[in-house]
Amino acid sequence: MSTQRPPAPDPDLVARLARLGVSLGTAGLPVPARGGAPAPDAARPRPGTRAEPWDAPSAATEAAWEASLDAAPIEGVIAGVEAANAHGRCFVHTHARDAGEPYGGPALGEALVACTRSLAELANRPTLAAIDVARAAFVDTETTGLSGGAGTFAFLVGVGRFVDGRFEVRQFFMRDPGEERAQLAAVAEWVDGCTGVVTFNGRSFDVPLLASRYAFHRARLPFADDLHLDLLHPARRLWRRRLASCALQSLERHILGIERTGDVPGWLIPARYTDYQRTGDARPLAPVFEHNQLDILSMVGLVTHLARAYGDPAAALAHGEDWLSLARTYAARGEWRRVIDACGDALATGLAGADADEAQYHLSMAARRLGEWDRAVAVWAAQAAVHPPRRLYPFEELAKYWEHRAPVADAARALRYAERARDLVAAGLLRPRRGRAVALSDLDHRIARLRRKAGAAA
Repeated sequence: MSTQRPPAPDPDLVARLARLGVSLGTAGLPVPARGGAPAPDAARPRPGTRAEPWDAPSAATEAAWEASLDAAPIEGVIAGVEAANAHGRCFVHTHARDAGEPYGGPALGEALVACTRSLAELANRPTLAAIDVARAAFVDTETTGLSGGAGTFAFLVGVGRFVDGRFEVRQFFMRDPGEERAQLAAVAEWVDGCTGVVTFNGRSFDVPLLASRYAFHRARLPFADDLHLDLLHPARRLWRRRLASCALQSLERHILGIERTGDVPGWLIPARYTDYQRTGDARPLAPVFEHNQLDILSMVGLVTHLARAYGDPAAALAHGEDWLSLARTYAARGEWRRVIDACGDALATGLAGADADEAQYHLSMAARRLGEWDRAVAVWAAQAAVHPPRRLYPFEELAKYWEHRAPVADAARALRYAERARDLVAAGLLRPRRGRAVALSDLDHRIARLRRKAGAAA
């Protein structure tokens, strides 16, 4: 055995290590107590050295550990079952209500007789007329993030369906990310046989997120996107003129007459699931399940209200702003007789200001389309007489009418309206949508032509 001693350490290296808080050898280490037990301060870092992460747990770690000792698992908080399939297990909660039970005014089952053709027209998507509400899946998700993207999971997928005289909501919950494949398989099994999907803002969020998660697991999204009714868009088309917000809970208050109490705000939901993953305590998730369930029930109520508003507005609408929104929808579809009726009903409610002006505009344009010139001219004349003038179109339309459409053409009368229109634009009193320069050029051409005609007539 060699007795040669190891070489002495490099002094420069020793100095550099000392500056980093590292010392060589056993000098300075605490002396073990008798029996091999460490000295009382053995767990403490020596002065001038850094403590390792495991030396003292952080306050957050200690809090999570203490919370886990009193954690309530999801099975002890929400009534449900553990569903098993070829891909694993997940937790499923079921909530059912009788289809005759009122929700937001009409019974839930009223949605079954809703005219989906009306919904398709209001959504401006004709293919949606093929949706059968009795075989539709009402879908809402709660996720680990509100912006979507990679790494965002739908930890809770709620799906409601009409089954045997009931509206049944099943909520598929993944207790940890490892259950996602089983959760998605369970959702697909529940919606098997559905021919359409109904969501609220689902075209922008819920369905694309679910599609990405199914694709991640090399599975097919079980919803037919061509029969996807996103209620947000028809709701905005009908109610945004009257309501400051068309968020779901705003529609619940103002359209369904429902006010939630004790509801968890949507922006807090991802954090609640994160806390559950950290502590295992499911009690803060109980309001999340309730929130998800109420979102789905409100979708059913909105289907009925939207279908009635478009299909039988006289019985469903009471606000002039809603009638005007409906008139705009009819105009976009070229349903001119319905435009006239809707604008008349809007004005009959006492609509005032800019909304009343717009109703008069749509009414007069629909009358022009139908060749009802007396009605159209009466509106234009009344609008042209308003002081100060608010719109350019009545002057231009009257100039066109007296030049081309009147039973007896009157170029001089048409000229007066055209010149008045030009004066208003030139003075900056009216700002045409097509731009000041374009409007002035158009009016100059019209005025020159009318002066020639008026001169010839004289």
